Amino acid sequence: MTLTALLEASAARAPDALALVAADGGGRVTWSGFVAAARRLAMGFARQGIGPGDRVALWCPNRPEHLIAQFALARLGAATIHINTRFVAADVAGLLDRARPSAVVAAFGFPGMNTTEILAEILPDTRAPLRFILGLDAGGIAEIAGVPVLPWAELDASPERHADDSAPDALCLTFTTSGTTAGPKLVAHTQAAIATHARDVAARTGTGEADAAVLAIVPLCGTFGLSLAMAGIAGGARIVTMARFDAAAADTLIREQKITHMVGGDDLLLRLAEAAGGRPHAPFLFTGFASFHPGADRVVDICGALNMAPRGVYGSSECQALFALQDPADPIRCRIGGGTPASGAAGIRARDIETGLVAEAGELEFSGPSLFMGYLGDPAATARARTADGWFRSGDFGRMHPGAGFDYETRLGDALRLGGFLVAPEEIEAFLKQQPGVAEAQVVGARGGSIAVAFVSGDAPDPVVLAAACTEHLARFKQPSRIIPIDAFPVTDGPNGQKIQRGKLREMAEAALAAEMAQA
Repeated sequence: MTLTALLEASAARAPDALALVAADGGGRVTWSGFVAAARRLAMGFARQGIGPGDRVALWCPNRPEHLIAQFALARLGAATIHINTRFVAADVAGLLDRARPSAVVAAFGFPGMNTTEILAEILPDTRAPLRFILGLDAGGIAEIAGVPVLPWAELDASPERHADDSAPDALCLTFTTSGTTAGPKLVAHTQAAIATHARDVAARTGTGEADAAVLAIVPLCGTFGLSLAMAGIAGGARIVTMARFDAAAADTLIREQKITHMVGGDDLLLRLAEAAGGRPHAPFLFTGFASFHPGADRVVDICGALNMAPRGVYGSSECQALFALQDPADPIRCRIGGGTPASGAAGIRARDIETGLVAEAGELEFSGPSLFMGYLGDPAATARARTADGWFRSGDFGRMHPGAGFDYETRLGDALRLGGFLVAPEEIEAFLKQQPGVAEAQVVGARGGSIAVAFVSGDAPDPVVLAAACTEHLARFKQPSRIIPIDAFPVTDGPNGQKIQRGKLREMAEAALAAEMAQA
């Protein structure tokens, strides 16, 4: 299957029904209009030289144009390189250098993105062979750092391109995930992986039910938000996009648009529940939630009382979000991540960490049609992420559940969950080590890995100065909550030399946070 086939099948079933609705009143598009818009934009891209094998970066909040651009590029056999709207200049520059896209689709005027300033800063030095920037709400900007800016309306005015160069095995898109050595990795998926997974999730969550409506409130640049949106498209559900989260506005939107499907992190869902003020919603069909904070199982009780039908799910950029879903009939397991795979063709197994043998509990490994094709431009990392027989090594610890999939328990290693994103500590550490006075830096997670605490050593490093540097140069969700100077790091002797005791650092981080709370 291709993305073109996925979209056009839904449009054929109900061409005049609403497909896309912008929460801010920015547009309402029918299914036939969705297809036509994707075809027009595909022709506009083609006239600018974009075709099979090209890559185009998409830097856009949740709005109908995000999905239209995704399907237009797929029609051309081109790939979408998703850029997180929270990225700052260094993040965007690194991504463009790695992916080397031929063009960028960028939204202007979105709070917090600073599109013009960031592009003006990074484009003179980028190695990406950019031909143009396609600007949404660019306000008459004609060029940035010598790169022409074309208004969306210009490409949208093209005739429809009925030719279809989409292919099941073509590179469709990339998600960005943290890497532990050479920076973030680009997780590459084929069109078949995205489209097939969308149909599988649609079947499991009921997006094909009459009057189904998906609230796209989690960023579409990541797999959590995009997987549900694609399932909505596969089922023919109405997709309501919300560019910027606001709990009160979202509560109103859920009621006005009669939302039936949603995903979110525990914190987001609890904020929505608070905004609801105890007023139940019309019954949802599905709310998938991910646990990033301690006590997240409260989501099931609180949101369940509001008719939101919450249940734990599991996924990653590599196997896609909603890879597995818990059974709504099991009130205990609904509180945790895991479940049975959306695809009947998927495989799950656990491998004991010490013996390396398949066991009841251990590192989770997966196979199936939703898996990634590899890390773009990084065959060594791709090989490390796969077993000898081709299964994906998740880096997560879980427990097999007899006859009913698995339960996720924790992340192996030291990866952090910050602001809903998986972040490798090495990314923050590398930045801190570049700062004056810092000889060594270690970043660990506290409060279940949801808070980053940095320990630094060196020539009297100043936490205030370091915090200001982080604020200026790191994305907000990557900024450490605390920066603590330390004379020497706790170490242990091993067969391969001394190793820093990160477990001890986590204990120290928890103690520091507890002391602050006691003094407050």
